[in-house]
Amino acid sequence: MLLSARKKLIDQFGIKNIINYLRRSRQDEEREKKTGEDTLHEQKQLMDRVLNEYRIPYNQVSEIGSGDKISTRPVFMQVIRDLKNEKYEAIAVKEISRMGRGSYTDMGTIYDLIIEKRIYIITPSKIYDPTNPADLRHIRFELFLSREEFESTKERLNGGRYNAALEGKWVSGPPPFGFDYSPATGRLIINEEEAGIVRAIFDYYANGIILNNGKRKLVQFRALATYLKRIGIKTPTGKDNWSPPFLKEFLSHDRYIGTLRQNTRQTLSNGKKVPRPEEEHIVVEKAHPAIIDMEIWSKVQYRINNRDIPTHTKLDFEPNRLAGLCICKKCGKKFIRRASERTYIKKDGSVSYYENEFLFCGTVGCTYVKYKPVEEDILETLKILKDLNPSLLKSQVEKIVIKEKPIDSKEDIIKRIKSRREELDRRMKFIYEKHETGVYSDERFLERKAEIDKELEELAKINVEDQKENENEEFDPSVIKRNLNSVLQAYENTTSELNKNKLLHSVFSHIFIEIVKKGSGSRPATHQIEPYLKSTVLSKPN
Repeated sequence: MLLSARKKLIDQFGIKNIINYLRRSRQDEEREKKTGEDTLHEQKQLMDRVLNEYRIPYNQVSEIGSGDKISTRPVFMQVIRDLKNEKYEAIAVKEISRMGRGSYTDMGTIYDLIIEKRIYIITPSKIYDPTNPADLRHIRFELFLSREEFESTKERLNGGRYNAALEGKWVSGPPPFGFDYSPATGRLIINEEEAGIVRAIFDYYANGIILNNGKRKLVQFRALATYLKRIGIKTPTGKDNWSPPFLKEFLSHDRYIGTLRQNTRQTLSNGKKVPRPEEEHIVVEKAHPAIIDMEIWSKVQYRINNRDIPTHTKLDFEPNRLAGLCICKKCGKKFIRRASERTYIKKDGSVSYYENEFLFCGTVGCTYVKYKPVEEDILETLKILKDLNPSLLKSQVEKIVIKEKPIDSKEDIIKRIKSRREELDRRMKFIYEKHETGVYSDERFLERKAEIDKELEELAKINVEDQKENENEEFDPSVIKRNLNSVLQAYENTTSELNKNKLLHSVFSHIFIEIVKKGSGSRPATHQIEPYLKSTVLSKPN
């Protein structure tokens, strides 16, 4: 009887197309966690039974995710667009609260749409008529009640998180670099692998980076960022390049001496995150084990607050002879020099010291070769090429020379400059917005702005008219021999690591190194090199 009456209402209201919106409630989500049941499928079966009885076409859409705002529910946003375009006369939901529990603005959007487009609401127990004052009152009440229920639930959850934070427990998502989260205690525990990197960075800033001669030099954040990249230490997100502002923030954070700071930021209605007033911060000392001892911590903070070296100090240590030249053929990473001082006791009891040098690709368990034999093989390659007869030299060089890409046309250069300038303008606008909203401090803003200004100046200096077209290089064996001989002589005569490195880079584009036979005991591994020459070796000296 009841069903027959509803069918008459459907016919009376002239409903011909229905959109059925399926969405989990918070109670459904909690039940799924406890029982593993698929509540969305259960809801679908219920609505299918209800709507099939009306024998009217209907479309069914499901919101997989969840959110307290319409803007975070893309499926419902599309439903609203379809209702505005009068694609459907009615929306079917298990309960009115499934449409929205978000802000009062969102509820107003839903309510205004129902009235303006005369959208009927179909639930398993009732059909709501937008022209009926009693039904509208019930709709308003349901929307208001769902919002209040959501706010109460959120307050309860936030209250629990707030109390846990006051106890020194971690409630802020993924643990910070250097720590793991302990489900048993709810607190942070030390991740020893990451903590080793944290201690190294604090040590480098407190006591100085290590130069090739073993001495230490105090540097500031930009030079430290360069050093960390050169020795192969990656950022917490796995990138090669460290940001100087990030390093300052990293070294200033007292989480590394056991202090927990939470509730320091808040999310505005537009999604932006901004700092909270300090009186709202939750600060708990000795909340978790410290990675950095107080002596190093105090030393680092003193240096940060008393900048004895300008931020833009140039890193003045020399790169080693093979720096940036050798690449592991197995993993594709560039080799890093590693050296250690060894002690050897002679038969007469005297002590001898020597340096043990290796090249390491940075990938655990990959490639590790002795430094000196690689250097000797590289120089021997140049000597062999220099002594080959002209025809054989030409055939060998043709196989291993890397020809430089042709210079772009002037039109391409202009286009690339324009594109880069537009990108810099967007970045400039971005940092101004961050500064205006308080996300960037004055110091950080000025540093970022200076970087962009400098790059804009460099772009302005480019004179497109000065660009020259590439000329095809001729293979002249006598020129190649002279060039190789000059490099070998200069390499032998200089004692500067930097000059040796520049000489090798003037000849080689890159050199692959591969282990062909693993070492055993005192017998080192056997390697082979695969060198590639730059096209400059073909050119006559200016």
